[in-house]
Amino acid sequence: MKKFLISGLILSISISSFAQEFTKESVQKLAHDVIKEYNSTLKKELKDSKRANNLEGMVNYCINDSKLVAKKLNEKYAPKVSIKRISLNNRNEKAKADESEEKILKAFELIAKSDAYQPDEIIQVVDDNTFKVYSPITMNSRDCKKCHGVEKKVDKKSKDRFFEVYKNNNAYGYKSGDVRGAVVVTIFK
Repeated sequence: MKKFLISGLILSISISSFAQEFTKESVQKLAHDVIKEYNSTLKKELKDSKRANNLEGMVNYCINDSKLVAKKLNEKYAPKVSIKRISLNNRNEKAKADESEEKILKAFELIAKSDAYQPDEIIQVVDDNTFKVYSPITMNSRDCKKCHGVEKKVDKKSKDRFFEVYKNNNAYGYKSGDVRGAVVVTIFK
């Protein structure tokens, strides 16, 4: 009888520990840490590319190497976490938002256009075992505007290089404060 009670106690402790693991706060913290690591790595590597070869270096980094940051983090945090960038106005088809992600991106855009406070993230409960945390990507950097800014001000050489690789003419027309897309962290129980 004691053996049953002890294992029942252990089972209930394990279940409650597992349930506590996925509170709103724990999901938010994990996503925040992953997004922070993603953004700081991307920013550092982009700056290094700029130092090495100015705008051409940044363009080549974005085309060839920026996706490796997400890939490395996906490997590091697998199988519980996945990270990606999405946009409504994407160059790369792999950055295309699905239907539910489009709704969140449109919500970010609406908030930005209404001059309301832009949240650091939106948490979406996909199902009992999956959460998505969206962090908006806003246009604040002069460097980003060189390739994503108002089309007539975008560097022609970089625009031609992106078009050569991606075969579409998207991802332009952004001004300071505009929402360019989002970093999405999916967390699995």
